[in-house]
Amino acid sequence: MLTLASILAQSLPPIQPQNTFDPVNFLVNAIAALLWSIVAALIFVVVVAVAMRLFNRLTPGMNEIEELRKGNIAVALVMLGFILSVSAVVVAVLLK
Repeated sequence: MLTLASILAQSLPPIQPQNTFDPVNFLVNAIAALLWSIVAALIFVVVVAVAMRLFNRLTPGMNEIEELRKGNIAVALVMLGFILSVSAVVVAVLLK
């Protein structure tokens, strides 16, 4: 049975114990993490925008934004599920 720890252990490099603090190494890693976060956020924005456009084309005759403005909770929940599904696929691709 897969656990969260075993899944994370497969995709993350092992942490090497260090006796001293290296500020240069820390800054390089922090900048790399920041850049990776920016790239991942941009990928999420593009993929979700394309997915929502596809969702609108798959539901002709229904304006989801207008339904949301009217307070239609069912449309909001369907869109939430769609966005979460697309996000799960993007996360799986990014972590490979």
